[in-house]
Amino acid sequence: MAVNEKSLEELVRKLPPPRQAEVKDFVEFLLAREEASAASTAAEAEMSPLRSFEQCFGLWDSGDENSGDNERIDADLANEYEATHEARR
Repeated sequence: MAVNEKSLEELVRKLPPPRQAEVKDFVEFLLAREEASAASTAAEAEMSPLRSFEQCFGLWDSGDENSGDNERIDADLANEYEATHEARR
């Protein structure tokens, strides 16, 4: 959409001073919102999914090369779950 800034300025000048101030405040609000949105989009584009995950949760190395073994993890969880329920009986 083409905007003729000159005619917009002339239109605003015809408004009473309080309305001119309202228009100015509104335009500044829109510009600030646009700048914030552009900065947010740039920051999100810069951050890879892995990097954002690491920033939220961090990295940890247990030193155990099998720490990612899902079957062992499931067995450990089952043992812990069973132990907590046996203690309540």
